[in-house]
Amino acid sequence: MAFVENIGMLRLMPSLLIKDKEGKRHVPLDRLTTIGRHPNNSICIPESVISKAHAKIQEVDGKYIFEDLGSANGSYFNELRITQHTFSDGDTLRLGHTYLTFKDTSEVKHDVSALVSFEQFDDSKTTEFQERVDVAEFERFQPEQEVTSVASLRVDYEKLRLGQELLQHIGFERDLDTLLNTVAKQIVPMFAADRGVVLLLNDLGSFETKAVHSIEKLDAPITVSNSILTEVKNTKTAVLLSKNEKEDEIAKVSSLKIMGISSVMCAPIIHDEVVIGVIHLDLRTGQGGFIKKDLQLLGGISTYIAMAVENARLTEKIKHETHMQAQFERLLSPSIVKQLVSGKLNIGQAGELRQVTIMFVDIRGFTRMSQKSEPEDVVRLLNAYFERVVEIIFKYGGTVDKFMGDGVMVLFGAPIAMNQQADAAVSCALEIQAMLSDWNKERIKHKQPLIPVGIGINSGEVVVGAIGSSKTMQYTCIGNAVNVAARLTGVAKAGQTIASQSTMKALQSKVKFKALPPQDIKGFEGQVQAYDVLGLIG
Repeated sequence: MAFVENIGMLRLMPSLLIKDKEGKRHVPLDRLTTIGRHPNNSICIPESVISKAHAKIQEVDGKYIFEDLGSANGSYFNELRITQHTFSDGDTLRLGHTYLTFKDTSEVKHDVSALVSFEQFDDSKTTEFQERVDVAEFERFQPEQEVTSVASLRVDYEKLRLGQELLQHIGFERDLDTLLNTVAKQIVPMFAADRGVVLLLNDLGSFETKAVHSIEKLDAPITVSNSILTEVKNTKTAVLLSKNEKEDEIAKVSSLKIMGISSVMCAPIIHDEVVIGVIHLDLRTGQGGFIKKDLQLLGGISTYIAMAVENARLTEKIKHETHMQAQFERLLSPSIVKQLVSGKLNIGQAGELRQVTIMFVDIRGFTRMSQKSEPEDVVRLLNAYFERVVEIIFKYGGTVDKFMGDGVMVLFGAPIAMNQQADAAVSCALEIQAMLSDWNKERIKHKQPLIPVGIGINSGEVVVGAIGSSKTMQYTCIGNAVNVAARLTGVAKAGQTIASQSTMKALQSKVKFKALPPQDIKGFEGQVQAYDVLGLIG
């Protein structure tokens, strides 16, 4: 039995995707595959322009070679008539009005989505459903006194037993991947199906394959009809579709013939009256067919599966929010974290112009200091240093934008606007310098190296927002004001806090300061007026 987990692996054989007037179908390739109009061929194409023995595909040293067998109307690659062609993945040949596309799926697949092929068939041939069941109002099993067949009773009992085992397994499962794989693994034998697929709707409204189970090794992807999925999604009903052996009925389910199956059951997974996914089961040709009672039971079980899926999703959401809160708590003050977690504050990816004060704090001579110390001692020192610095930053409402080696970039006025951001930044910088002055006195007593820092502050309009990829985002700001703050930090000597003219003009507090000569800032035209901030007055 081949169980395919969501992150598991399954070896698929190379195949042909055949597209003709009947639709699409996948056909696995053997070492020798014959193609022609005669039914004895591996692939029969009933077109008058196709020769009885039109072509063959043969595996030679792991490569698949197409050879035209002298057909009357020929074989074409890129509309050029060919007699022989060595296939590469994606190559398409035309034989008459039929197109053959080579799929090189011989490598081990790690993505479960590769195990399912979604095909669109003629709607007029796929809307004739043999049975329908409203999942919210599925019928009950017969009472004991109405049962006349012991064999039927045994079959029903076994299904209910397996259903009870399934519900036990998924009842407390909170990992979504494990949950869905368990559903696929247990629901296939429950209904004596050949293959089962669990699909969930994504944010775009499309079905995504999440788990697959097959009682035999898959030689080609399982074909799932988009028409059936759409019907189940739109009507919120479980549907059953089976071949009818009567000749005049076969046309109604020709899509099943193309898929090489005799019966399909598809039930919606519904939560809060919204379809969030489906369970798809099928039986291959010659394996019998599902009955309405099967559909009723599948519809009933799907309601419990829906609850389990939502519980798993809720658990994942809580884990994500907990992780997010932990990450924010390292960078933002507690008051801002509370607003973010509660949803009162939203840090979106879209940027916005914002008046912000930027502060850089950088240790002077850190490179020399680290070269004389063991790596473990350097890390321990930095952690102790940042612990003290960040505590002061949060005290004044600052946001840690990023740590850069021995430096830290801080924002005042983002993500939450501040009325006196320049005052908060300057007060924060002066308290950091005072803290380090006291700490360095203690370090001298213990013959430990000093930690002198230079601080640069600038105010200006920048673009703020969450920047990065869908997998890794970072709230930050970009603009010339950031660059000026960084350059002023480079100018600052040990123990100095240097502020730009824009920051000094924005101050409402009185400070002691010393005007510095205009600074030449690399990358900027002209000079920047800067001030050495010495302390607060009053």
